[in-house]
Amino acid sequence: MAELIAISLSAKVAAALLRTGRSTAVFLASFVSIRSGIAAAACDLDLLRAFLRFADSHRGTNELVDAWVNQVRHVGFELEDVTDEYTFLSSVGFVRACADVAARFALLRRLRKARERLRALSAVKEQLGIRPTEASASSSAPAAAAICRNISEAAHFVVEGEIVGFAEHTRLLMKWLTGDANPRRIIVAVCGMGGVGKTTLATNVYKKIAANCNFDCTAWVTVSKNFTTEDLIRRIIKELHRGVRDSALGDTQEMDYRSLVEALRGHLAHKRYFLLLDDVWNADAWFQLRSALLDSETGSRVVITTRNQEVAALASDNRTIMLQPLPEHEAWSLFCSTTFREDANQECAYHLQNWALKILQKCCGLPLAIISVGNLLLLKEKTEFAWKNVHDSLVWDEKDDHGIGHVASVLNFSIDDLPYRLKRCFLYCSVYPEDFFIKRKILIREWIAQGLIVETGHGTMEEVADGYVNELVQRNLLLVKLKNEFGRAKRLHIHDLIREIAAYRSKEDGFFQLSTSARVDLKQKIRYLTLYQCQSDHQSTPNMPSLRSFYVLRSDLDVALFSRFRLLTVLNLWYVKGSKLPSAVANLRNLRYLGVRSTYIEELPKELGRLRDLQTLDAKWSSIKVLPSSITKLKNLRHLILFTRGTTDFMEPEPGTAVSLPDGLENLKCLQTLKYVQADQKVIKSLESLEQMRSLELFGVDQRILIDLPSALSKMSCLLRLGITNSDANVTLDLEPFSPAPVKLKTLNLTGKLARGKLPSWFGSLTNLIHLHLRSSELGEDSIVLLSSLPRLLHLSLINACNERSLTFVAGCFPVLRQLNLQGLPNLTSIEFQKDSLADLHLLTLGLCLELTEIPRSIENLIHLENVELFQMPSKFIEKIPYGKGHGANHRDDQRITVVKNFFWHNARLLEQKIYINLSNVQESFKTDAVTLPVGSVNSSKFHKWL
Repeated sequence: MAELIAISLSAKVAAALLRTGRSTAVFLASFVSIRSGIAAAACDLDLLRAFLRFADSHRGTNELVDAWVNQVRHVGFELEDVTDEYTFLSSVGFVRACADVAARFALLRRLRKARERLRALSAVKEQLGIRPTEASASSSAPAAAAICRNISEAAHFVVEGEIVGFAEHTRLLMKWLTGDANPRRIIVAVCGMGGVGKTTLATNVYKKIAANCNFDCTAWVTVSKNFTTEDLIRRIIKELHRGVRDSALGDTQEMDYRSLVEALRGHLAHKRYFLLLDDVWNADAWFQLRSALLDSETGSRVVITTRNQEVAALASDNRTIMLQPLPEHEAWSLFCSTTFREDANQECAYHLQNWALKILQKCCGLPLAIISVGNLLLLKEKTEFAWKNVHDSLVWDEKDDHGIGHVASVLNFSIDDLPYRLKRCFLYCSVYPEDFFIKRKILIREWIAQGLIVETGHGTMEEVADGYVNELVQRNLLLVKLKNEFGRAKRLHIHDLIREIAAYRSKEDGFFQLSTSARVDLKQKIRYLTLYQCQSDHQSTPNMPSLRSFYVLRSDLDVALFSRFRLLTVLNLWYVKGSKLPSAVANLRNLRYLGVRSTYIEELPKELGRLRDLQTLDAKWSSIKVLPSSITKLKNLRHLILFTRGTTDFMEPEPGTAVSLPDGLENLKCLQTLKYVQADQKVIKSLESLEQMRSLELFGVDQRILIDLPSALSKMSCLLRLGITNSDANVTLDLEPFSPAPVKLKTLNLTGKLARGKLPSWFGSLTNLIHLHLRSSELGEDSIVLLSSLPRLLHLSLINACNERSLTFVAGCFPVLRQLNLQGLPNLTSIEFQKDSLADLHLLTLGLCLELTEIPRSIENLIHLENVELFQMPSKFIEKIPYGKGHGANHRDDQRITVVKNFFWHNARLLEQKIYINLSNVQESFKTDAVTLPVGSVNSSKFHKWL
């Protein structure tokens, strides 16, 4: 973590020096001294990187090293403060710069003191004997690895009756390992975050298989992070001969790599073996071991447990089990069986249930945490007072001596494994509150605004950050709640326990901090702060820190707030009551991200153009109707997202309206995202200058605008997403003259009647198109045929877009389509899916097709169909869906089960009915009588996609 200071500061200094080189104020003598001093200090920190990296790897094991690193960290923060102050002061004009001479000299004094302190710390490390080579034996990584290894070994002695929540997973694993007649060696993966029970599940299955002699030989080994191939092979050989006193292989300690491989291959020759590799962190472990493991086509099986989804990808034919935290009822069962294991009924007494539930809630469904807390409570008196004390003192800290520190060690191990480029990005996520769904694009833009992402020669900062998100998802540190049309994460969240540990480490290291209280201890030196439900009581606080990140939720705006937090780089205002953003926000000259999404704000200040470093302006679902003309001065703006809410209800903002842009859009040459704006001929003409554009959404398009639009689009060589909405229902969009065609598009949204009721002839050349959304297009069936040949189309939505009475999907059409959405088709009476059509379809959505009363013919031909979603379909259609004996959730594995979800409005509530049908014999099932379906309410905000 300490190394991040040097890396972050180096990047920030480079940006600051590049920016201020153009300022007239740089000619002041004091400013020249500051500029050179900052650069020199950054070089000093660079020289300390090796020691800082060493200190990170020995976190918490050497008090002397920790104390030294803390002091280096504070100096680094001071240098970062000076750099940001320098950037702030250099952003003003010459006249104001002259008036700020005193502030510059004060800044110079701070810089000199910081550099002196840094040099002293560099010298004292030699006097104290702090050297990377001397403390390798005391590294915290081996200590954490030892804890993980001990927990893994303990799984061998867990009684099956104590295992909760894995019955279905156990059955599936047994089937894959013993019920599959495939003679080839098969790899099965069990994946999930640390402490979720991977080892317990896999080891339980391993013991069953070993006891039943299903295989000629079995071996169970822990791999862990710091393995060597030779040692791993030795341990496998030892496991294969467990219980054999005189091994025929001799002393493996004297064998070299080649001899070890030959010995293991010789032992496994012509045998059916079962190998469990526990806690695999890197796929290299398998690649290095593979040559020693013969595949004699005897039906051998390998199970890998891992925290990393990339490692889990080694599994054969998607034989992967993704473990999730336990649901509430299973978590309660495990809690009771652990805490009251000595009681006959293993039940929680009534007077303890309140505190038991509160304590259990802190465990967030993680089996390791539940068992650890249960063991702790087992030692306590069965009184409310004692359990309240446990609840109040429960902190997931490695230094905890109450028997739960190893939980933090296991989870911290995942964070420690992150490279520096990912670690700070992940810790930033801890500023979000519990159970908060993080939008991927917003997170990426905030990372960039905070200076956490460095642009490489292989992609933009957005693309680099997108790769970081994917890596954190692969490591199960960020969990995916919703995917976009490209299969990437759209909404993310962090497991609450991981978030708590990340927040603790962020606060401990002084990087990011979240405060949920109205008052904040501003005497503390905070680097990054996120405030929720903030009040306007900071004005009287004398010691205001340098803040970098600031959120306000459900709060009136306070002008004093902006004047005091002048070094902010990220400002997000959520659900604020004010109608106008104060002009004081323009004084936040270091601001790079300004979010007023989902607010009542109607007006942005005319001084907004002063924020020359602003990269993102997100005003989606705000009440802003007009932008100030000064916005065209924001030459570093990369993302401009605009959409005016249609109602005052935050939960139901649609339908909304696009926003008009002032003249001068062509000045924003860095713009990559422009959504959702009102188009006119000036705007279209300006678009020709925006060659970096990647995502563009235009409203109010008519035929005059379409004349100039192709020329503008042809200049956008990076354009991947395009949306065009006509100005009104009477406007016909003639896209045939488009030249050249936007063949690089991956997403295309078209709203409006198409000329001649046809797609343009060039549509077949969109070979990169993945997502297509057509609304109110009035297409004929011949256009559907044209779409069916697109080679990469994964998602197709037709909403009030087709007037045909019947749709027939012929063999070979839509070869890779995974989601088909048909809604609001007024004349549609029948659908037919011929054999070999839609060969990879997973989701079929039908909504508001009021004349469709028959189940689609030959729907059983959709061999990969997993889900059908119905929205306000006719009752005659619903009545023909089979639901009866044999179609429940407890189905056999050989059945092709499709989940049908029927959504409908009743008494102003959106209700859901869930049905399980077997597509293998669906035609016979249609003859069964319908029965009453289970009904549950659903959050209506989930279904905005239908509006």
